[in-house]
Amino acid sequence: MRMNHERSSAVGLVLAAAATLLATACDREERALGTTRPADGTQGEAPVSVGSAVDSIVAARCDREARCNNVGANRAYANKDDCAIRIRAEWRDELNFAECPGGIDSKELNECLQEIRNDDCNNPFDTLGRIVACRSSDLCRATR
Repeated sequence: MRMNHERSSAVGLVLAAAATLLATACDREERALGTTRPADGTQGEAPVSVGSAVDSIVAARCDREARCNNVGANRAYANKDDCAIRIRAEWRDELNFAECPGGIDSKELNECLQEIRNDDCNNPFDTLGRIVACRSSDLCRATR
């Protein structure tokens, strides 16, 4: 009976986490689509260049990979340069001028970078949170 209670509790925690991530993703989607505006009606900070944003994401991701022991001999990335080259290649199609002609929203970029920094090495929910926070639909500044 105790096993069923523990399993039920675990399933409940997973569902609660999934619901939280879904709610966050929906809020981000509304902001990315421009269906919500800041309370004061302003556009916010100046946009960040796409190249600068990609550089920041690559640096943060490679720092995370190093922290999680994924960089070095017989690891996912041979060294920091290998990490930077491969992660930059992942982002090449995701963030570029054609996809983000208005630049990158600095607030969204900061949220993405914070999620990367907080990404626990062994927690798939943290990785999912990072993926949600770093989507191009959130990062690209809407052109109005």
